[in-house]
Amino acid sequence: MGSKRSMSTVYGPVPSWRLGRSLGIDVVSPPKTCTFDCVYCQLGRTLRKAPGFVETHVKRHQILRDVKRALDLLDPSSIDFITFSGSGEPSLNPELGQIIEGLRHLTDRPVAVLTNSSLVGEEEVRRSLVMADLVVAKLDASDQGMFEAVNRPAQGILHKRIVEGLVKLRGETSGELALQMMFFESEGGGLTNAGDQAVEAMARLAEGIQPDEVQINTPTRPPSEKSVLALEPEKVKAIARRFRLSAKNARIVSRYEERARQAPRRLGHQEIEGEILSLIKRRPCRLEDIAASLNLPSKAMAGFLKELEHRGMVLKVHHGHEDYFRAR
Repeated sequence: MGSKRSMSTVYGPVPSWRLGRSLGIDVVSPPKTCTFDCVYCQLGRTLRKAPGFVETHVKRHQILRDVKRALDLLDPSSIDFITFSGSGEPSLNPELGQIIEGLRHLTDRPVAVLTNSSLVGEEEVRRSLVMADLVVAKLDASDQGMFEAVNRPAQGILHKRIVEGLVKLRGETSGELALQMMFFESEGGGLTNAGDQAVEAMARLAEGIQPDEVQINTPTRPPSEKSVLALEPEKVKAIARRFRLSAKNARIVSRYEERARQAPRRLGHQEIEGEILSLIKRRPCRLEDIAASLNLPSKAMAGFLKELEHRGMVLKVHHGHEDYFRAR
């Protein structure tokens, strides 16, 4: 997959802490278009906040063409999931269900949709989501006040409707449903959803939704708001233990309990540059993350990144005692 794919809707495969090797599909291409403007978002501030379907979505034929090109160049065994994610909320694309249907004719790899759950109260959106093998749905708050402070939703999006929609989705889908909850603190003791009362309330919500899995996460990449801090590993594990007390029918996993597998890749110089740029447009990455994605030595990857920095195509950002790279 060469440098010409830097503007493709497909990127990766990238190592994911829960999905293994994930081939990403971006159905709402940059700039970031989303229903939320989360304080911890690794993509920075939302440039286009939308309360529902957008007309500027990437068209189905382009996405399926890009996926076919990518699959033609990849060993299928190197892909664990084809994942709808990227630079915005996938359910903003009204063709999501048709795209998933089209993927079934191209590959037998399982399909995952990573959604912020904002539109799950809409029946049309749920009809698309039930077509996936796995839906990873975000839920970061226990009530409307915390929801507005943490996720900063578009006008008219209600926390209660999201929870109701997730309960309905659980009953309608034959695939797996995972809840991903992002817990964080703030510099100087500011905004947090990781206090005991908030965690307790979130655990009760998860119990009511009855997902197959609850993923306890914390923002380890540079967040939208600099004051946002990742939790220490022991705190994340403690929250996971609390969830195990109530969500007894769900698998509970935390950010620090899983590591992705690697798979070999063979790429030329320009192809590597294209892959780097395609990846870091969607998520800030450490040198080790990029090297793992392309299965290259970190020393070699450092050379590629230094060259791209020199050419003004990559920006290095220091966060949490580590360096992350993002596209300019």
